[in-house]
Amino acid sequence: MTVKSLWFNKPRLLEKIRKLNDHLRKNDGKIGTFRRGIELNYNNACNLRCKYCFTNSPKGDHVKDFLPLSKVKEIANEADELGYIEWDLQGGELLLWPDKLFNVLDAIKPERFYLYLTTNGYKADRKMIKELAKHGVSRMSVSIDSMDPKFHDEMRGRKDSWRRAMQALEYIQEAGMDPYLNITVGHYNAKSEDLRLLLDYSKQKKYKTLINVACPAGMWNQVHDVICDEDDIEHIRKMRKEYKNLTRNLWNPFDNKYEKIMGCTTVNRIYITALGDVLACPYVHIKIGNVFKQSLKEITDYGFRIKHFRNYSPLCLAGEDINFIKNFNSTPGKTIFKPVNAEDIFSKEDFVE
Repeated sequence: MTVKSLWFNKPRLLEKIRKLNDHLRKNDGKIGTFRRGIELNYNNACNLRCKYCFTNSPKGDHVKDFLPLSKVKEIANEADELGYIEWDLQGGELLLWPDKLFNVLDAIKPERFYLYLTTNGYKADRKMIKELAKHGVSRMSVSIDSMDPKFHDEMRGRKDSWRRAMQALEYIQEAGMDPYLNITVGHYNAKSEDLRLLLDYSKQKKYKTLINVACPAGMWNQVHDVICDEDDIEHIRKMRKEYKNLTRNLWNPFDNKYEKIMGCTTVNRIYITALGDVLACPYVHIKIGNVFKQSLKEITDYGFRIKHFRNYSPLCLAGEDINFIKNFNSTPGKTIFKPVNAEDIFSKEDFVE
């Protein structure tokens, strides 16, 4: 989260960020049950065919469904009341639907949130990015798989995707938004020279670099050899000190020593699908509610009753905690649109009263 540029034009957001900082200082740097963010799969259609897509978009899963605008507005209003800080708008690829996307942005009222968009960058031209900035988008995250264009394009299933993604990051920076270069890191590349080249490039360009660890979910359902081992995890933590622009969602964003881990953010950052289902996170395909049936407060209160989501974990449950993955996150055929109900996979002992 980059906050300095937002202090003066988003006072409501600044107030929420201060509350998060106060919460972390009072709770030994641990996130606990603080409600931080909403990740919205507004629509799942995509123009690429990524080999590791966690939403199963390449298989055509629910690519024609959109969360109704009235529901987006309702969720945003309650989220503001509950103190949510961030919105991450995802797909699919939302830049396929610019008019719908602008309507969604207006419904959320970006002045209340740190609002960002995750994109593959293929359709992110200069004009589009300027319009997104005008509509209150503070950050755009672009996924890059490699400094090798051929490898990236092969992973993405479309030629010229690397060049367009790299160009998009420059346009984002030019428009005054926070440019984030997203990297998926697994056992296959955690210690690779290619990863270091990407990190060096991002640092040199003055981008933020967001690491998402590889998770056996979606197109990689039950593909466990991509999971980072203990040495990989320790290696990533050491790189945090070397690359001050490097971040992860479970790291403390206020820690100037680049050491503290506020904990896995399941339920702290909920994931809402185009069908209204609410998952504990994008990669934990366990359903804790539905926005058409319950309020955000009811859904997250229930989610925080589950010990695995409530208790502190320095590991990403979906991508690093082997026991959690084997016991709860390895159901064959499970997707964001076919999640396991929490009450069906957890026992009574997994809940707090």
